[in-house]
This record gives sequence, structure tokens and C-alpha cells, in this order.
Amino acid sequence: MRLSKRTFFFLILATLMLLFYVHFQTGVFRVSYSIEKQEREIAKLNEAYKIAKFRVARLRSPRVLSERMKKFSLDLTSPKDQEFIRVLKPKAVTTRVEAGWHGPFQTLAWLNLIKEAQAKSSKD
Repeated sequence: MRLSKRTFFFLILATLMLLFYVHFQTGVFRVSYSIEKQEREIAKLNEAYKIAKFRVARLRSPRVLSERMKKFSLDLTSPKDQEFIRVLKPKAVTTRVEAGWHGPFQTLAWLNLIKEAQAKSSKD
């Protein structure tokens, strides 16, 4: 009787281990199928991207642009008179602002417990 209980226990243990093995293998197959599906989707999107990029390049070509200009009767020419206007940069005006401490903070500033922060210009 003792031998049969031990055998029964090992049979149940082996069955559970095989069930877990099958469960994990089916999970692996499900993941591999989803990966293949996503790879096919990426290939389709990549092909669609290449086609769209080709169409945009074709629409930007000089031949197509000139045909469209003729179709809509646009008389676009380069300008004859050119005028250059020189824009001068204004010089930066630097002004020093004196800010003092007022109220109870003035005594702390005299004792060097509070210090004023000074901004440095980019030229320094």
C-alpha cells in the first residue's frame, strides 16, 4: 500500500509538471505568432511609407510644378529689380539698477547675512 501511495504522488506531480510545460509552450507559440503579425504590419507600413515618399518627391519635381503652374495659369517669374536693405543692430544699452534692502532686511544686509545677487552680462 505504501508503494502505491508514493507512485500515485509521483504520477500527480509528473502530470502537473507536464501541464505547466504545455501551458508555457502554448504561451511561447502565442507570442511568436503575435511577433510575426507585427513584423508583417511593419513591412506593410514601411512599404506604404516608401510609396508616399516617392509620391511627394514626384509632386515636388520641377516638371510637375511647371505643369501645375500652366494649368492654373500662374505667371511666376523671378524679380527683375533687387533692392538690398541693410538692417543695423541697435547697440545694447546697459543701465545699472541700484536696489537696496528696505525694512528689517537692511540690518541683515549690513551684517553680511544677506547678500545681493548680481547678474552678469554675456560680455563679461
